[in-house]
Amino acid sequence: MIADAPAIPKPRLKFIDLARSIAILLMLEGHFIGLTLTQEARDPSNFIYHTWNTIRGFTAPLFFTAAGMIFVFLLTGEKSSSFFGQVRVRKGFIRAAQLLFWGYALQLSLRRFPDYLKGGFSDWIFAFHVLQCIGVGLIVLILIAALHRAIGKFSLVTFYAWGTVICLSVYVWLKSLPEGTHVPDGWPQVIQNALSGPRSIFPLTPWLGYALLGGAMGAYLRARNDQHPTLRSCSWFFILAAGLKSIWLVAICVPMPEYAAEGIAWFTERAFEVVLFVGILRIIEIRYGIHAPWMLRIGQETFAIYIFHVIVLYGGLFGFGLSDCIKEKLGPWQATGGALVFIAFFATFAIALNLWKTQMKKNA
Repeated sequence: MIADAPAIPKPRLKFIDLARSIAILLMLEGHFIGLTLTQEARDPSNFIYHTWNTIRGFTAPLFFTAAGMIFVFLLTGEKSSSFFGQVRVRKGFIRAAQLLFWGYALQLSLRRFPDYLKGGFSDWIFAFHVLQCIGVGLIVLILIAALHRAIGKFSLVTFYAWGTVICLSVYVWLKSLPEGTHVPDGWPQVIQNALSGPRSIFPLTPWLGYALLGGAMGAYLRARNDQHPTLRSCSWFFILAAGLKSIWLVAICVPMPEYAAEGIAWFTERAFEVVLFVGILRIIEIRYGIHAPWMLRIGQETFAIYIFHVIVLYGGLFGFGLSDCIKEKLGPWQATGGALVFIAFFATFAIALNLWKTQMKKNA
């Protein structure tokens, strides 16, 4: 989802851009309400709060799956004898470096610069968050594609599918360890947090699994090469969703360790929701078309939106943000109204940025 805007062929990628747009807008409202809502209003027994919290849990899996899907679809569209010489591969590595740089930069605070000069670094700067996870995810997606090219057997879809299974297996294994266990044991936090550390906010497991699942879907879309897609051609989305739901059913019905059942059930339930949702978007595109260019522009600027919203909301980089004045201070209606304004502001920002970039390309 944070990969570059698609170059070929745009009409077939509208439903993916729409998924990216929806994911980033859900993230904006989720982060705003999650930060500003009073503790008294966070009542799990309240139907509205419960529904909001459930939708919020859907956002990150959609975010990561869409990222892998669009990136691999574009990656596999370029044919060259030299894999690492491909433009999309080079762009992927550059974007990964940008994601890692900004991921850690946003965890710094100019407000605390005098403390840094004295060696007073908080361990928060080593946290492994969304941008770092997607940055490493892009590298893994590229390396798996390179491995597939080198081996020359089986389909790329199979490679990404096995990557998803391996990622889920590691996630389940980590859940089996005693609480507070850090992996790899004794390693620096900056490494530990990528798997299981004191600041593992979005560790590679399970989140890389969603990016790999998206990669498998993107590779399959490219392999199908539907020049004239029909509603029937969307059936694979629902077959995949049914398969994921079946695995979920096995996890909750077949006797197994509790940690394994919880891990597998959680991952497959969210993956089922995401695949079903993306499949519905694909049907909407084929049946009715997607006639909202402004919405698609938002989906093409998720990287910029994410960085800017962290600065504005959490005070990333500068140390001053909305969190300083409205953290857990708004009631349900106030938080909802504020979220709508917050979304409108960043939607306008993204559309204006995308239009400006488009104009600059035309003038180049």
